[in-house]
Amino acid sequence: MGLRELRERSELTLQQLDALTGVDFTRLWAYENHAGEARNMYLGTAAKLAQALHCNVLDLYPDEHVWRGGVSAGVVGLKNIRKARRLTQVELAGLSGIARPAISRFETNGRPVSQMYLRTALRLSEALQCDPVDFLTEGY
Repeated sequence: MGLRELRERSELTLQQLDALTGVDFTRLWAYENHAGEARNMYLGTAAKLAQALHCNVLDLYPDEHVWRGGVSAGVVGLKNIRKARRLTQVELAGLSGIARPAISRFETNGRPVSQMYLRTALRLSEALQCDPVDFLTEGY
């Protein structure tokens, strides 16, 4: 659906969404008007927007024909979800197309999961068949 459609459905202006989420007006405008920017949105930012717009973070992904089956994994944290699915990092890398070292950095907090790009979260959540918000352990 995309950010613009979700925002308009909620009858919010960009200024109101900025005030609700703390996401800068200029950044919101870029997400609405440039698909590449929306794909590169951080997962933490997408979680804030999705909460304000009462939608799933995958609804913010600009491409129409992508997996959007974000169902709660029942556990929280990328590593815990991967282990619950009985996958190694190498296996998850093969299923998702995300490099194993990147998966390791997210699992060990070498890079916060909230700073995972939405396109990366989409690929991992598709491989793990879960909601990417479940990757977040920072309290979103």
